[in-house]
Amino acid sequence: MTETTPEDAALGQAVALIGQELRRAEARCTVLGQYIDDCESQGSKTPAWSEALRELHALHGYRIRLLRRRSLIQQALDYSIGERPVRAPLPAPPSRPVRRTQQQIQIQATRRR
Repeated sequence: MTETTPEDAALGQAVALIGQELRRAEARCTVLGQYIDDCESQGSKTPAWSEALRELHALHGYRIRLLRRRSLIQQALDYSIGERPVRAPLPAPPSRPVRRTQQQIQIQATRRR
């Protein structure tokens, strides 16, 4: 069994705090979403509706950043101190077809009588 280091404990605490903040953000998103839906169903797009829409958009961005942060912390927890993930070779870049320049040609046809 491995011993928990102070760093791992701190990272675990960070994951827990991010989880709490995610739940708060998601709860606020739910409330805002319901308010926006109610306003739209009544056909009243007021300044408060616009503000709720802006806040919801900002909360989605915040939630995405929290999820990324939690993912990075979880990756750090998955590896012991000093342990590096296995380096896999990078895939070859996709081959691109050679671009051909296009030329415009003007053709004159003779009229038949």
